[in-house]
Amino acid sequence: MEEALTRLATTDTLTGIYNRGKIEDSLRQEMARAARYGSPLAIILFDLDYFKKINDSLGHSIGDQVLKEVAATVGRQIRETDVLGRWGGEEFMVLCPGTVADDAVTIAEKLRQRVAELPLGVTISCGLAGYRTGESMDALINRADKALYAAKHAGRNLVRMAA
Repeated sequence: MEEALTRLATTDTLTGIYNRGKIEDSLRQEMARAARYGSPLAIILFDLDYFKKINDSLGHSIGDQVLKEVAATVGRQIRETDVLGRWGGEEFMVLCPGTVADDAVTIAEKLRQRVAELPLGVTISCGLAGYRTGESMDALINRADKALYAAKHAGRNLVRMAA
């Protein structure tokens, strides 16, 4: 019973991956580890391009299926040490411990390509940032979010790294 409650409290019910609360907790832990040991950490924020059109034209049940398939595809592509969670709506976060931002670009590109190869006809835009010692969680997320929006504004289906 306790295990079931823990799963409910930490898992996104639609996709089966971590929910926002759990991914935030994991990010706090990874940031503390990175600060303590001086190890690199990168985060990738991504969302589905034109997802509203999918829901509006095909219906929310198809939109839900698309979210599940994208989450499953990304989950199969990331390393065991990486952490995937649903940030909200059609937005997701990948924590990449032990990874510098330049290497996270390679990971994000791989994710972008794998999603684009799905027969779903969807693409993702990715923004990423590397943790800076002493940086707050909000600042790190904000930099990744700005990079995500830069990818959107540059035409979508792109990866952008925060400055």
